[in-house]
Amino acid sequence: MTKIILAYCQENADLAAAFDQPLSRLGIPFEHVVCSDQNPESFSTTLRSAQEPVLLFVTDNFLRCKGCMSTALDLVQTLNRQHRLVCVVADGKGPNGERVETHIDRMVNAIQYTNYWQSIYLDLSSRQSHIPQEERGQFDADLAIIRDISNEVFDMISALRESNRYTWDQMTVNDFQIFFIEFGLREWHEQYRLLNKPIAPPAEEKPAAAPQVSGPLAPAPAIGEPLVWPDEPPAAAPENAGSPAFEHIDAMLHEPEPPALSHLPEEEPAAVPPSAHDDDDIRQMIRDAWFWLENGHVERGLQVFQLAIEEHPNNTELRKHYEQAMGQFVQTPDPEQQDTHSTTPSPDSPNLPDVSEARSFEQIGDEAFEKGDFLFAKFCWDRVTELSPNYPGIYRKLGLMTSQHLRDYRETSMHYLDKALEQNTEDIEVRERLASLLNNAVVQEVTELPGVDNSPEIEPTLTDSAPVVEETPQAAAPTETEEDVDIHPEPSPVAIQGSKPLTVLITGATSGIGKATAFLFAQNGHRLILTGRRQDQLQEVVAGLQQSFQAEVLPLCFDVRDRQAVNQYLGNLPGEWREIDVLLNNAGLAKGLAPIQEGDIDHWETMIDTNVKGMLYVTRCIAPGMVERRKGHIINICSSAGKEVYPKGNVYCATKFAVEALTKGMRLDLHAYNIRVSQVSPGHVEETEFALTRFDGDRQKAKIYEDFQPLKASDVAEVIYFMATRPAHVNIQDVFMFGTQQASSTVIDRSGRG
Repeated sequence: MTKIILAYCQENADLAAAFDQPLSRLGIPFEHVVCSDQNPESFSTTLRSAQEPVLLFVTDNFLRCKGCMSTALDLVQTLNRQHRLVCVVADGKGPNGERVETHIDRMVNAIQYTNYWQSIYLDLSSRQSHIPQEERGQFDADLAIIRDISNEVFDMISALRESNRYTWDQMTVNDFQIFFIEFGLREWHEQYRLLNKPIAPPAEEKPAAAPQVSGPLAPAPAIGEPLVWPDEPPAAAPENAGSPAFEHIDAMLHEPEPPALSHLPEEEPAAVPPSAHDDDDIRQMIRDAWFWLENGHVERGLQVFQLAIEEHPNNTELRKHYEQAMGQFVQTPDPEQQDTHSTTPSPDSPNLPDVSEARSFEQIGDEAFEKGDFLFAKFCWDRVTELSPNYPGIYRKLGLMTSQHLRDYRETSMHYLDKALEQNTEDIEVRERLASLLNNAVVQEVTELPGVDNSPEIEPTLTDSAPVVEETPQAAAPTETEEDVDIHPEPSPVAIQGSKPLTVLITGATSGIGKATAFLFAQNGHRLILTGRRQDQLQEVVAGLQQSFQAEVLPLCFDVRDRQAVNQYLGNLPGEWREIDVLLNNAGLAKGLAPIQEGDIDHWETMIDTNVKGMLYVTRCIAPGMVERRKGHIINICSSAGKEVYPKGNVYCATKFAVEALTKGMRLDLHAYNIRVSQVSPGHVEETEFALTRFDGDRQKAKIYEDFQPLKASDVAEVIYFMATRPAHVNIQDVFMFGTQQASSTVIDRSGRG
């Protein structure tokens, strides 16, 4: 590496100059990459093709610039995967030079930018019919860009939040200390401090010295000497420097001589005897947390403690420091002012940290829950617990919701319910739900013993050996009356299906529904075998899954139309991958749109070979193993075109009618072997390459979704995941789904996106 790239919107050149001018005096070379509405492709291409680290200035101007935002989501995700991105969130500049604050620390802040871009899109859409014909081409292209930005802005801000991110004040405080640490230039920091040392200020005006990281500093290069990047990271830098979350915090304190903080005990804790490695990790995390707390970053310090406790939940010394920090930095209200049925302070207390933000996340989570988006509700409510650990009622919400709607999260549900009981020991519903989960845990433990019948008909009952919560009479499982079943439905199918991750084979996983489904299964901890024709896209999907979820993935690059390749790859799977629980026959496509007398025969053969024969080749390879094990689930992706024919869709519709017929035939053949066979039949779906493939890459013709809101690939993925995670005795045979504005294959409300 020979330089650092400063990337920014053209209105923020003054911010870049504030970095360049003082730091370049040391000889640090910067390259400026400026974005505007006129050069979006050049901006993205330059940053992608470079190998150097990127310092991106995220401002209100950047988030409202069409040129910057048109390529931002994919660019930020790519740079994050390559660990090349550091973001500085700074105030922007208004049209008259006034300061405009920029906030992305809360997801509610993304709403203003979502509304901004959606308003522009709606305004442009309303003028579309009045644009002269000679200007329509450029207008439609601009409209497509704005539409994509409005759809992606929320995800883009999420990607920014996952990057190494600092505010302007955090980055510039203490003579750019974090800048030197993030870019592996620790030894340059002291030289910079000397260079900018004030000339003998009066003693009474001399500012208090900020806490410094102890340890020797290597000699800095002479002023103006060209920057020479080391081949290896500095010895003081951690192995995972530059990774997301809080790993980069360790880099600030891993010096040869750790700072001796007053809160750190002189002797090792005796209550929990961890290994030497664990002990070092715990002590370092304690140092990290106190460092942030003592420098005024209370939220981050408490988050470090919380992450440490998640990794080492039984370490009493760690908990003692966390409680000390809570007592020192979080003031609790007078107990007399608390609810008599709760041990938690009121969220209205002015002394609690981030209560307003916690309340905002709670409200967003409530809205997501009402819409049935349970994973996003969990994300928001989890954020509440991070911001305000004693927020009243939040663990009750999390426990009841996850136990009923996110049934793969059994252990997590039990943790939430335990925490809810700590807040209110008299909550009978929470006790009953926890007892039911404990009951199921006992059944699961029994069914996994060798020689024990694993039949789903086992009736779950509490036994003497079952773990129970305190106050046993209240914790006992309730009698299963009809009324109880209605009010408290059985919370988890995991006791039937087992907690072992599913092995899921998805064909056509490089884009669209296949890709979205892969991400959803990976997010929930399942193993994936992914197939696709395009090696580069397949590897990109695998990298994204491993980066985001540490997923276990086996990629196989072949075309399902190639019978020999299907047999070669799927007939010779490694031993640990042979027991496939779910087969998703997703690979499929449409080619051409023409009346039967004008149809392209090559198009016909491609569709028949892929949609019908390819599905048969894959199923023929996988089904025998399912039959032998008497276990498995085959899910075929059909289409509304398999239910109703539309003009010019002749052969494509025929192939999807064939999928429906084959699905029904498979079910009749395989049900006796305890194998479930299902299908999903969606109408129009965006976030896929369906239209682009149908029109041979003609993007103009492929713009078929702009005037209404179709389904999204993620919508279909959620249905597939729901099907695959039902109890073993439940088989959802077919889901026929449209977007709200689509009533049939040919009846669509194209009045605009609602």
